[in-house]
Amino acid sequence: MTKDKDILIVVRKGPYGGFQAAEALRHANGSLSLGFRPIVVLVDDGVYLAKEGQNPGQSQWLALSETFDEIIARGLYENKDNPAEFYVEKESLFDRGLRVDDLIESLEPINHEKVSELMSIHPLQLIF
Repeated sequence: MTKDKDILIVVRKGPYGGFQAAEALRHANGSLSLGFRPIVVLVDDGVYLAKEGQNPGQSQWLALSETFDEIIARGLYENKDNPAEFYVEKESLFDRGLRVDDLIESLEPINHEKVSELMSIHPLQLIF
């Protein structure tokens, strides 16, 4: 595994009310196309990005969980020797009354210390 092709993408904002979550997904997808290996970490309100069955109602916002699910599948299966990584911070889930069962599949729950570790070892980072 070469760290020079890794890109850490930390998503702190939820899918509605701003562009950050959608941009994070766009960058994760684009990084796969350019041969990078995204490591996506959902923290704070970013955990809502992975909530299954999103429904923005009559708002102008789009549900992004299906798009995120497609990016996860692409990241895990296009490069099986060095797949992308997808995490969700457990404390952020708990603080928002969510459980791993409420989310789309293939996200690994991690604690805050692991988030800090990932941020310390990956120099190329995007934070949304």
